[in-house]
Amino acid sequence: MLFRTEPMSLFDSHCRPSSPTNRLRVAAWLAILGMTGQLSCSLIGGAQTSPRAQHAPSTFALLDQAKGLVQGGDPQGALSLLKQADLHTPGASEIHALKGVCLALLAKPIESAEEFDQAIALRPNYAPTYLSSGLAFANFHDLDRASARLSTALRLDPHLPGARFNYALVLARAGKYAESEEQVDILLADKQAKESALDLWRLKARDVYYQKKWKDTIDAYRKALEFQPDWPEAYFAIGEAFYYLDRPQQSMPALEKAVALDPEKSTTHEHLGKLYQDAGRQQEAIAQLEEAHRLQPNNREAIYRLYRIYLHIGDTINISRLQNELQNSVARDKAESDGGPKAAILNNTGIELEKKGDFTGALDHYDQAAKIDVTNVVFPRNAALLLCKMGRSQEAIRRLRDILSLDSDDAQTLQILAVANELAAGDLAKERTLPAAEASH
Repeated sequence: MLFRTEPMSLFDSHCRPSSPTNRLRVAAWLAILGMTGQLSCSLIGGAQTSPRAQHAPSTFALLDQAKGLVQGGDPQGALSLLKQADLHTPGASEIHALKGVCLALLAKPIESAEEFDQAIALRPNYAPTYLSSGLAFANFHDLDRASARLSTALRLDPHLPGARFNYALVLARAGKYAESEEQVDILLADKQAKESALDLWRLKARDVYYQKKWKDTIDAYRKALEFQPDWPEAYFAIGEAFYYLDRPQQSMPALEKAVALDPEKSTTHEHLGKLYQDAGRQQEAIAQLEEAHRLQPNNREAIYRLYRIYLHIGDTINISRLQNELQNSVARDKAESDGGPKAAILNNTGIELEKKGDFTGALDHYDQAAKIDVTNVVFPRNAALLLCKMGRSQEAIRRLRDILSLDSDDAQTLQILAVANELAAGDLAKERTLPAAEASH
């Protein structure tokens, strides 16, 4: 899987109120609220100042001073100042909104939400307040409410700067990658979009990657590389995409480049080790798989693959070492799951999901089962069968070859591989000859 980082966004979860990055986000929030420059007269209206309030700061002055305090990293000072504001003036909505920003920066989600609610109640059709509120909710990982506020901002003003991109980011963070991709595609087609091309292509690439749209993954990451040539994530994703499309000659150099740029990612070494094993480069395969194991000690697939390689070459010391590690890993998992047959349950649930037509859910369950019990070929074989039925025969072939690299005599896998090869060659009628998924007992 990819690095779980996000494109630069207005709600970077790594930020804290006192950090420099957070101040950049503050400026973005203020810009959304229309507060980075001088507030227009229309913002505060033409209300007269009462004699009692003549010596008190005006709404205009308070907002301007509070804005400066927030930009200077003092949201508490800004909040104290805003409490002096007259909430009966036409600028009351902006006062509440800026209070919402301050409270969000002070990590007070409930109070922040209340201020934004009041701002919206006073000015219900003002898109920037919905956007700023959505960013605050996203900052607190309340993705449902963030999504609702951002979608409302877009409905009120489809061209509001920052709204669509941040909506796409929230959707992606919520795992709604197809919906996120739709929003990014709109921005990519919009010649007036303010977001950088790199940010758009990075988000597009991750959206299609997590949907396992491998050809689109290759295209999108290649586009991102035009703007960021040495981005290791892009080379890893391109290499993995080619790997699952069973195109090793294109996968290998991309993964080698990824390792050179970022040698600390276990999965890159693991994929590369499998490719070297396929190519008969056994010592290089061992080196890559051992590195994958070092970086992720509980990676059972790397452990088991190394164990099978050492078993084949008769390295008794390493056979014993890896056998013990695998047994200990399985024992830990059983203890954590109260001794239940977790992998078998996932596999059987996958079969039920497949029968109901939820192929994506079924595939995810088969994959999870295969990661838990790496010695049972039933789980990856069921995944390969499903990929054949989904029209993704090249991915099925790759999965089946991975099984055979561990057990070259598995008859059922060989049978399914023969059918998968015919499907890949265009003989779609062969799908009817595929066996049913195998349940665990």
